[in-house]
Amino acid sequence: MQVSEIMNKDLSTASINDSIKSVAQLMRQEDIGAVPVIDNDQAIGIITDRDIVINCVAQGSSLDQPISEAMTKDVLCVRENDDVEEASRLMKNRQVSRVVVINESKKPVGMLSLHDLTKFHDDSEKGEILSDIKQ
Repeated sequence: MQVSEIMNKDLSTASINDSIKSVAQLMRQEDIGAVPVIDNDQAIGIITDRDIVINCVAQGSSLDQPISEAMTKDVLCVRENDDVEEASRLMKNRQVSRVVVINESKKPVGMLSLHDLTKFHDDSEKGEILSDIKQ
């Protein structure tokens, strides 16, 4: 099975100059916990709700700062035609819950999450997947 078959195609993104506050509002509006940060049609980072809390709110940072101040710059990407099992192994090895899905031009086209991976497994496999990635 390919990543494109199970990924979330409703991709919300942020620009590198968007404020922390505006990205947090986007997360609230879209009910999402992670947003790829895009520059020139390429994913250059990712920001999670946890990043905002730990790196900004808890440290008293201004929410008007650009998201580039809080994002994780080491963004993990998989290709839309990659095998789901390979994507799952990559997520396990890097201990991440979400990855950006890119096309052949490296343009972000979706997100793949732990939830997406578990939707297509039976209950016994779901627990194994979650515990493997969230060690």
